[in-house]
Amino acid sequence: MTQSEPSLAPRSTPRITAVTRRGIFDYLSGEGGPWCGRLDEIDFLEGLYDLDGLPSMDSRFTTARGDIVQHRINNPLDLPDDWVFEDPRFQLFDGPDEVLLAFLARLVHPEVQPDVDQSSRRVEELNRLLGPDGWTFRAFEFLSGRPIYIPFPTPATGPMVSLPLADDDIGKLDLVLGYTYSLLDRDGEEVARDLLRPAVLTLRRDGGIYHPMPGDGWTVDTYEAVLTVDRTLLPAFTKAVTDAIWQRLESVLTRLQREDVQSVVVEGDIALLPAVPPDWRNQTAEPDPPVVRRLRIGPPTTEFNVALQDFSDLEIRGHGFPYFYDTRGGV
Repeated sequence: MTQSEPSLAPRSTPRITAVTRRGIFDYLSGEGGPWCGRLDEIDFLEGLYDLDGLPSMDSRFTTARGDIVQHRINNPLDLPDDWVFEDPRFQLFDGPDEVLLAFLARLVHPEVQPDVDQSSRRVEELNRLLGPDGWTFRAFEFLSGRPIYIPFPTPATGPMVSLPLADDDIGKLDLVLGYTYSLLDRDGEEVARDLLRPAVLTLRRDGGIYHPMPGDGWTVDTYEAVLTVDRTLLPAFTKAVTDAIWQRLESVLTRLQREDVQSVVVEGDIALLPAVPPDWRNQTAEPDPPVVRRLRIGPPTTEFNVALQDFSDLEIRGHGFPYFYDTRGGV
């Protein structure tokens, strides 16, 4: 181990699970570059292990160093590029946490990865994977202006691994509900937990009025989380239940970098629509009742139609208050 590498006392019980270890190895294997960075594999490993003290797995040699020279330098195709992750001599898959963490710290050491931007991105991904198991890498030392990352124990980030969440990620939105359900169960919120089980989560623009205030976290494009449930369950979503759900759901969305989701709305699902036959357009509809056009039936009128009637039919009648009387119409 180099002088700048952390010296960690082994723990009795590993905190880094096999699932996390496999995720780390898959990530490193998929990066495309060699895990040993600018060094060769022997230079990288002998900074962590006594290669002459580890046994050979080839009867022709006596030490691990001889194996590596033969199968990775003389004949590089004998072993896959990520062979070290599965080799039991190096204890990366099932050894103490500190063995794996020292290996990962060397991966991002300036001697191995001088590109600060690349090492920073690698640390960010490693911290995302290690967080649920209670480990993180931080930079507290520097070498020629480049950070040296050291593993530190930290409170576990909870039952979730951060992942990018887009508006239409249906599978991930269901996973968000699963995380929220788990948090409600952990906190003893049984009513809210059980009501959440059949719900469906979507994200949509909230359509509200944008009132920017310092520190409120709102952006121009704010969203609301929509929980769609059976309409018969709507009365059960009291303010207390909804607040309990939103408290956990908001924390999950924030972990997934969706601070733009500002509220939760509970809506009933749409009732089942009637079945429609494929040939509905060709089906004969019942005829409408016949309509008599241009026939208007209304109350009788007492008005004299000057366009159609003769003024000779009118007589002046009345005393004190004279009026015209229609002798033909009788009014």
